[in-house]
Amino acid sequence: MLVTSLDQGETITAESGAMTYMTPNIEVHTRKREKSLLGSLGLSLIGGQSFWVNDYTAQNGSGEAAFVAAPVGDIKQLDIAPGSGYVI
Repeated sequence: MLVTSLDQGETITAESGAMTYMTPNIEVHTRKREKSLLGSLGLSLIGGQSFWVNDYTAQNGSGEAAFVAAPVGDIKQLDIAPGSGYVI
């Protein structure tokens, strides 16, 4: 997890869906990744990157926002019992 501390007026840009938590004074704006529609579509289709990004800006003082990478693969519940083990 990446935890960022932003001073008033500072902005950080992140992939859509990457934000885990933020303080109440963080303002969020969603926009296209690239200025042109074709550029954004190209990155999305060829590069596998999100079409949208979010800008997080601290307003009325400093703030904090935390981000994580998108999970890769499947999440599965494992039942653990005495005498059995798993290699993950």
